[in-house]
Amino acid sequence: MNVVIIGAQWGDEGKGKIVDYLAHEAGVVVRFSGGANAGHTIVLSGTKYALHLVPSGILYSDKTVILGSGMVVDPEALFSELGDLAAKGVNWEGRVLISDRAHIVLPSYKNLDKEIDAKRNKPIGTTGRGIGVAYSFKASRDGIRLADIDDPERLANLSDEDRAFLDTWRDRLLPMAVDSGAYLYRHKNVWTLFEGAQGALLDIDTGSYPFVSSGMSCAAGAAAQGGIGLR
Repeated sequence: MNVVIIGAQWGDEGKGKIVDYLAHEAGVVVRFSGGANAGHTIVLSGTKYALHLVPSGILYSDKTVILGSGMVVDPEALFSELGDLAAKGVNWEGRVLISDRAHIVLPSYKNLDKEIDAKRNKPIGTTGRGIGVAYSFKASRDGIRLADIDDPERLANLSDEDRAFLDTWRDRLLPMAVDSGAYLYRHKNVWTLFEGAQGALLDIDTGSYPFVSSGMSCAAGAAAQGGIGLR
């Protein structure tokens, strides 16, 4: 069974609480869109967990979580978050997988993000975390996916700063890479929970454009970017 949780407005509808309530029944929890600009805050047994990239199912020791192909992943933010979880007693090793098609947020994207918004007549309020730029590079076919970070030809046109950044994180990221579609097919008899970020009215296509996110935050995103068929 596949269950998708999304917000019906502009985010902050309380999705995290519902995801946490259902996660204990799921075998796999998948976040399918967005980046470190969104997330959930959960209080479990008196401990507060702020999750921006990692799906909420990580708080259950028997769950596998996947960062789907529609996500844009900032390795620095990801491992900071995982470090915070470990400090609070959450053993995440071997339970966090990342789609090899997910795109990587590079340092240059963050700088460009702020520059672009500053030049707008009416800034749209970007978080400055490079999320929109990462999606822009993805659409123009110039982005770097997790599958690309060990390919010298794909990295040849990057700046020295961006290549050095990837050198720092490569050995930690690659063991987490997975073909998410194939993985979910192998586990098709397992209840999979798809965790939406933000809300349907922030969806790039169906939301209140231009004041939207850069990814798919509607239910259809679970299929398109989570790694399952529409049925």
